[in-house]
Amino acid sequence: MNKNYKYILDRSSKKFNCPNCHKKSFVKYIDNETNLYLDPTIGRCDRERKCGYFKKPNNNTISNICITNHNTIALPPTYHNQNVLQKYCNTRQQSNFVTYLYRHFPQQDVLNVVKKYHIGTTNYWYGATIFWQIDDSQNIRSGKIMQYNSIAGKRIKEPFNHVYWMHKQLNLPNFVLQQCLFGLHLINTISKTDIIGVVESEKTAITMSLLIPNLLWLATGSKTHFKEKILIPIKDYKIIAFPDKTEYVDWNKTAQYLKAKGFQISCSEFLENLEVENGGDLIDFLSLN
Repeated sequence: MNKNYKYILDRSSKKFNCPNCHKKSFVKYIDNETNLYLDPTIGRCDRERKCGYFKKPNNNTISNICITNHNTIALPPTYHNQNVLQKYCNTRQQSNFVTYLYRHFPQQDVLNVVKKYHIGTTNYWYGATIFWQIDDSQNIRSGKIMQYNSIAGKRIKEPFNHVYWMHKQLNLPNFVLQQCLFGLHLINTISKTDIIGVVESEKTAITMSLLIPNLLWLATGSKTHFKEKILIPIKDYKIIAFPDKTEYVDWNKTAQYLKAKGFQISCSEFLENLEVENGGDLIDFLSLN
């Protein structure tokens, strides 16, 4: 457990009934010292799109903030060693996600996009995918591990949400995680007149780069990561945001705020009026599955 936090979300697979949607998808916070659960209303629902309930405890210490003489300073991010790309990207094993891509696209196109985005594989879960977050200075900020169904291309969320991090798998102590846009390292390959498409999921960014390669597709990795801190490295580029269905209002509000601060950004309402389930994205509209 991370002792820099007083309270943390329970990392076991145990789930409780959510106080909002009442589904058994609620992860409680626990006290780091006593290992006991906090109030039953404090925690996060894993049904992020369909529910979104998230209540944090008060007075929790943030791990990437250091307090010295009553002044707070942000600790610099920790970077993975560059050799992880060689070890986890150039393997004979094929991830479930890449297997899914081969079902829909020519082999060489898939190989090119795997190389372009440095898509890796790990056996943390057999055939799991690593989405490396590499910044515009080519620093490896993180490796996000996700598990997919190789046929349908859907994320595995039962009996728990299969998302993990490479710095945890590698047991790297005191790792300071500061995320960036997935695919950010690729902005050095385009000009300021090119267009960047921003979506939420890494899967969507990869798939859209195969379908519409004339845009550079980047992913926030979370609907809550569509914010200035994450988007600032692409401020000088032309940006079109493609939120998942039902997220348009929130993303457009952020886009308008960023536009007032000098961003060349617009937010697409494309999915809002289509027959796509709530939380669906561009891939769901295209019915690629």
